[in-house]
Amino acid sequence: MKKLHVCAVMSDSYFEIYQKAFNKTLPREFTSVNILHIRDYNSEPGKVAEHNFKVINYKKLEFIAQQLILHQGDNLLVMDLDVVCFRNFKDEINMLLEDNDMVFQQNPHYTHAPYCVGVWGLQCNQQNIYFFGREIMPRAEALLITKSQWAHVALAPHTADPMWFSRAAQLRGQNGIYDGDQCVVNTALLESEFGKQMKVGMLPDTYSQDAEGGVSPQDCVLYHATACQGAVEKITHLTNTYNKILAAIQAAESNK
Repeated sequence: MKKLHVCAVMSDSYFEIYQKAFNKTLPREFTSVNILHIRDYNSEPGKVAEHNFKVINYKKLEFIAQQLILHQGDNLLVMDLDVVCFRNFKDEINMLLEDNDMVFQQNPHYTHAPYCVGVWGLQCNQQNIYFFGREIMPRAEALLITKSQWAHVALAPHTADPMWFSRAAQLRGQNGIYDGDQCVVNTALLESEFGKQMKVGMLPDTYSQDAEGGVSPQDCVLYHATACQGAVEKITHLTNTYNKILAAIQAAESNK
């Protein structure tokens, strides 16, 4: 079976989340764990669509593109840091990637953006390398545009690259400007002809965003805290959820 490498990106505000949650619970089964620590930009957890958040997201996508090239022939698992894990899952990710170029955690709260880039497996193959170069990184350039530059684009729309916008969002009456990496990736997959040809799968619901319902706690592989704001709230929520789910797992195992 292929090697599986993990990569993640953090700014300073995520460092404590990395120490107290992510690193403490991530299984020690991966070939490598590569963290890009961005120190020249910072963004508090939950500050979606702010300029620093977008720049960090651009650097994240750029880092993934580099990792795909570096680990050609292997597999890559991209993870946000607001994740806690409960069991080994390397073999399951590799198995799902045997028939897919990419596999994503499901995004249950956004039907127009079904792919959650916070837990995202990819084959390090030419298909994905080409897809990043042709569809994702050109769109991601829009994340670097400042608010004042967008004001200029509004006055002179002919100066904008059509790839900087989601056509589907515009059809819904929105401006179509990307809020972050999730918008970029979903648009590239759902709106481009190349994206529609990609083999894309979904992770089971045991890779959860729901701490209160859905999958039985004892079946949970990992939990991704997508709804919290700020580092303190994230850490508190992740710690409480981890302890709750871990207790359910241990109780289920003791009853076998």
